[in-house]
Amino acid sequence: MTMSSNIRHLDGSGTATLLTLPLSDFSKSSNINAADDEEDNDDLVLVSLSSSETDGGLTMNDILNSQNSVYILGDTSESDIAHSANAPSNHNNNQQSQEEEGANQYSSSFEPVAARLIVEPRSRTGSDSKKQAKTLDLVRVETSNTYIVTPPLAINNDGSGEQQGDSKRQKLTSSGKGSTITTATKQLVTMPARSIGVVPGENSPSCFFLDPMVLPQGHFANKLRTALGRWVYNPLEPPSAAALFGYTTRELAHICRSSLSEMEYALSNRVYGAEDALVIPDDVTRYGMLSEEGRQTVSMAIVSTLLESDLDLEWTSQDDREKAMDLLPLVQEVRSNWQREEGADNELADEVIWHGLRPIVSYMSAGSKDEMPKQVQLIVEEVAKLAAHHVFLRGTPRSAAYWEDDEFMEAWSIRLPTMTDNYQPSLELLGGIAISEMVEDKRQWRYFPASSLPLNPSLRIKSMLAMRNAWAVAEAKPYFEKLTMNESEIADLLKTHKK
Repeated sequence: MTMSSNIRHLDGSGTATLLTLPLSDFSKSSNINAADDEEDNDDLVLVSLSSSETDGGLTMNDILNSQNSVYILGDTSESDIAHSANAPSNHNNNQQSQEEEGANQYSSSFEPVAARLIVEPRSRTGSDSKKQAKTLDLVRVETSNTYIVTPPLAINNDGSGEQQGDSKRQKLTSSGKGSTITTATKQLVTMPARSIGVVPGENSPSCFFLDPMVLPQGHFANKLRTALGRWVYNPLEPPSAAALFGYTTRELAHICRSSLSEMEYALSNRVYGAEDALVIPDDVTRYGMLSEEGRQTVSMAIVSTLLESDLDLEWTSQDDREKAMDLLPLVQEVRSNWQREEGADNELADEVIWHGLRPIVSYMSAGSKDEMPKQVQLIVEEVAKLAAHHVFLRGTPRSAAYWEDDEFMEAWSIRLPTMTDNYQPSLELLGGIAISEMVEDKRQWRYFPASSLPLNPSLRIKSMLAMRNAWAVAEAKPYFEKLTMNESEIADLLKTHKK
C-alpha cells in the first residue's frame, strides 16, 4: 500500500516533510518479539522525516523496511525491572545519572519530550546492525504555524467515504478486513490539530509536530554505568544461585532507552559505559560490576601467579609476535592461587578471572570480549600496572603512609615477573593508580586507584578534590579515561567543582 497520502510538505519546495502516523502502528514495548497490540488506537502523531539518507535522521526507508522494527518508547526506569529491588544495599541509590538526554543539544526553539523513537533491525547478527539501529529523541518543535492533520479515509466502491465513527481509518498495513478498498482514489478529511494523540511520556495531546533528533553513539554511557553499578558482585560472597543478579542486555536497553543493537554492541566491545562490565556467573547472561575487594583479590592472585608460575609466559614485546600461550592453564593457576590466598570455600568463576585477565592480554577475537580465547600474549605495561597495584596493596613503605620514588621502584621491580630484557617500568604508568606530592624536595606516592571512585563524573571529581585540592588536567585525565571525557570537559569539571 502506498503511504503518499500520509505525507505532508510544509511548503511548496518540499524541504520539510511530515508523516502522519497512528500510534497503534507502533509497538509501545521495547520487546520486539512481543505480540502485536490488539488495541485499535485512533490517536495520531506527526513525525518529521529527514530529507537525507546520510544525516542519521529518521527516513521513510527506516519505517518501510521490513527488516526493521520501529517503536516509540516513553519514560523507563529501573523499577520497571521486577528484580531491581533486590540489588545489593551497598550501592549508593542517591547517585544521580548525568546522562545527556538531548535537551541541551538543541536550540531554544526546540522542546524535548519524554519519548524516543527506536529503529531496530530484526536481525542483529550482521556487522551492519549497529549502523542500521537508531535511537532518536522525539523533539517537539515550537512554531507559530497551525498544522491540520488530514489522514486518508478508505473509499468504498460506490465512491462514498466512511462515516466518522463508523469504522477506523485505513492502517499503514491494511488488514484486508471490512469493505473493499479502492486504493487508486482516496478522500482526505480534515481533522483538527487537537486530535493528535498523546505521545508516550506526555500527559496531554500535542498539537506540535515531532522532529526525531538522532542521538550520538554512547548517549547512554553514564546511565549504563549507574545501572551496572547497582549489581556489585563480590566473589568472596557470591549471590545465591536461585536469585536473579544483574541485568540482561534487553533490560539494560530498556533502562537506558536505547536500541537493543546499540546496547549489544556496547557490551560486546566494552565501550560506551560498559568498560568495566562483568558477566555475572549464571546460566543466563547478565551484567553487573566487580566489587573493589574482588578486583583487588583477583589482581593480586594474577600477579602472584605470574611471579610463581612455571608456565612459559609470552609477551607482546617479544620478537616472535606470532607465539602465544594457552589461556586455560593460566586461568586454572589463578583460580588455585586465589583460593589458597583468600582461604575461600568457593571456586573463582571463569568469568571473574577473565574479567581480571582481559585488560592485560592481547588476543585475536572476532566476537564478543566475553568470549575467552584459546591463546593470549601478555602486555608488558599492563602487567606492570597490575604489579603496581600489588605493591600498594601488599607492600609497606618505611613511612607507613607514603612511598618515596626509590623505595617504590625497588618494591615494584621485585613484583614484576620475568618480562623482556632490561625492562624498567616508568612512574608515568601510575596515572590513575596513585597520586604524588613533593615533600622536602622528595616525591611521595599515595595509593588512589580510579577503580575505587564513583562512576558519575561529578561525584568522581568531588572525590578527587576531597583527596587533593588542586589537580592539573593532565593529572586528572587518567581518572576519566574510561569515562571517555576529553581534556576540555575535564577542565570544565575541575573549574565547576573546585572549592
